[in-house]
Amino acid sequence: MTRRGSIILCGFVFLFALLGLQSWSIAVARVEQRVIAAIEARTGLVVTGMERAEIALLPLPRISLSNVAFAERERQVAGRALRIRAHARLLPLLVGRIDFDRIDLVAPEIDLAVTAGDGSLPDLLGAPLGYLESLQGQSRIVVTSGSFFLRSQGAIRTILRDVNLVLDEREATEPVAIAGSLNWRGVPTEVNLLWPVAAGPGRATLNVNAPLLKLQFDGSRSNSAEPTTAGHVTLATPSLPELLAWFGEAPRLAPAVGALNLTAEALIRPHDVALGNVVARLDGDRLDGALNLGLASGRLALSGTLAGAQLDLGRMISRLEVADLGGTGDDAPLPFEAWTAQDIDLRVSVETARIDGTKLGDVATYLLVKKGRFEAGILRAGVYGGSVKGRLLATAAPIGIDVKLTAALDKVSFGEAGTNFPRLARLSGTGNVQLNLEGFGRSRQEVIASASGKASLNLRQGELAGFAFGDLLRRAERSPTAALRDWRQGRTAFETASASAAIANGVLTLADAQMVGAGYRMTLTGTASLPTRELDMAVQLQPANGGTLRLPFSLRGPVADPSLELEPEAILRPSGSGPLPLR
Repeated sequence: MTRRGSIILCGFVFLFALLGLQSWSIAVARVEQRVIAAIEARTGLVVTGMERAEIALLPLPRISLSNVAFAERERQVAGRALRIRAHARLLPLLVGRIDFDRIDLVAPEIDLAVTAGDGSLPDLLGAPLGYLESLQGQSRIVVTSGSFFLRSQGAIRTILRDVNLVLDEREATEPVAIAGSLNWRGVPTEVNLLWPVAAGPGRATLNVNAPLLKLQFDGSRSNSAEPTTAGHVTLATPSLPELLAWFGEAPRLAPAVGALNLTAEALIRPHDVALGNVVARLDGDRLDGALNLGLASGRLALSGTLAGAQLDLGRMISRLEVADLGGTGDDAPLPFEAWTAQDIDLRVSVETARIDGTKLGDVATYLLVKKGRFEAGILRAGVYGGSVKGRLLATAAPIGIDVKLTAALDKVSFGEAGTNFPRLARLSGTGNVQLNLEGFGRSRQEVIASASGKASLNLRQGELAGFAFGDLLRRAERSPTAALRDWRQGRTAFETASASAAIANGVLTLADAQMVGAGYRMTLTGTASLPTRELDMAVQLQPANGGTLRLPFSLRGPVADPSLELEPEAILRPSGSGPLPLR
């Protein structure tokens, strides 16, 4: 070929290239029906309206539809897109057939109809997955900068924003493969899903990566009458309450758990998930066992049994802010409905549990929550050489909340307990404590003010540090003035110390309280107000042999810091000595 011919040929090639690269605008009525039908066949979406269509032939054939409205035939999926680009396959075009290997949805706003059920995952995903299952074949679909509106009975259930997803090309029997990113409730999230839509068994995987959640699931769907999927699941979150809040749930008990890492073998059914071989780490404390998560009639349900080597119960209880159940003060209504909004049946056993500075051994606890009922207790626990049991039961009643509290300490060393409880640091001995209390009301103040029940204490072979009552009594018989100078020092040994009290309408009344030691007997009578936490009691010290000497004291003031003072008419007090504090 001559040089001139080569130049002419190159010119024609360049001209045709320019022509092929041009987008040719055509009227909607002139768009080939086969093109629209091909898009429908490969996406299941019927184009119901568009502004214009453009066709470009080079470098590869492609069709672009602008301002497109579309809908699935059953109206499960509908929406609009700024643009739909369809990339045609070259070889089918050579034989006069139109097919696409990729379809782009640019800035779509898509409505997905979901089942008006109880909000479970099958309800949310059933309709979209059913739509994909109905397709005989699907091109690769790329969604860019999209928004998805999940609606139920005309109301928006949730919105997915900034959706950038790729649905891989598949045939009718192949699983759906979706990968990409989205923003749900303000949290950017990466998602990778492989889900079987055809009948029969198939592999299923899910990976979710978000600031609040790292989730991995790898399993398979069974070929059974009830659709079930089994596999291995791994979940990690820096804050369980924040994670649940992200999903729109705010259980009042969730703050007890902070960071959570969990691995398990999962069996997923339509309305519940059974977790076996669970390994859960709650802020580093490991628990093993089995759990079941369910959703019925709009109520979340958690049940299971866990066991481990150690657990910090004190940290969990402190996060619940049980000291201020009402949230604003003693007179605020107790949020009982919020505390019983989810069903819980949980049993936990650990070798060692910590509650602040207290260490408990061989602990078995439980938590049982139903609508209108809250129950928690310690079935058994070893503490300070003895054992402890306790139960808290609260039930809804017409007058508010009916609360019952029982506690029992058996053969507990008060000397050991004093190392962790400063208020007991001056007291030693081994003894038992019993407490039975009932109250009712709408606020914490009302419950305490209505409290009724009984309490008892029995100690033996102990000491009361900081007071020398025995020496005081002996010196008072010889010289009252000299005896008073040093009685607030030293120790008072006792053989037995006991007390029994009746509680009515928030007032504790001592019926029989005494301490007996070598040469002395001390009795205590009076009352204590539970609502105000104030003591008003009288103490009398006398010889054990029944002598005539009596030394009366008054014990008054706040429970946290009462004062013990000799009555002025009973014996001369040294000048300037003032009240005798009980500390």
